[in-house]
Amino acid sequence: LVPNLGRCMPAKEPPPRGKRPGELRLVSVARIAVEKNTLFAIECLKQVKGRVTFDLYGPIYDEAYWAKCREAIAQLPPGITVSHKGTAAPEEVPGLFAQVHALFMPSQGENFGHTMVEALAAGLPLVISDRTPWKGLERQNAGWDIPLEDPARFTRTIQLLVHMEEQALRATVGGAFALGKR
Repeated sequence: LVPNLGRCMPAKEPPPRGKRPGELRLVSVARIAVEKNTLFAIECLKQVKGRVTFDLYGPIYDEAYWAKCREAIAQLPPGITVSHKGTAAPEEVPGLFAQVHALFMPSQGENFGHTMVEALAAGLPLVISDRTPWKGLERQNAGWDIPLEDPARFTRTIQLLVHMEEQALRATVGGAFALGKR
């Protein structure tokens, strides 16, 4: 008996993401909590130029922490939108992944990262910290695993994604899907 096994995801080719330069749709599916580093993710968006939507799905674990997140959201430049969408039922998650360009979860640590595996299986590139088992993502063209000690690199990576065209994103989607399939 394995009590914490992730869902089996169908291995079907990911849909086109409809990526236009200057725009980016990000998602996080995790508790709004210190260890998930939601505030850090929001703060990494402060210097990004372009139209960015960052949707947060998951329960608010700590109201005081969420208040700090809301303050940071209020300070974001025009064009950067962060919204808490509440929780998503497990069966809704693949549909959420099909509508965005990347999973943005700079977690302070993950033993496994079920959401990350599901994102990869859906062909969703990852922008995560280097404190998960998912390493060497850039080498595999499946995303980026970045040290938390380098927040500017997170910002540069998000900016790179903002400028990216559909064809370049499609290559990263393919790399994420190939890793997820493996």
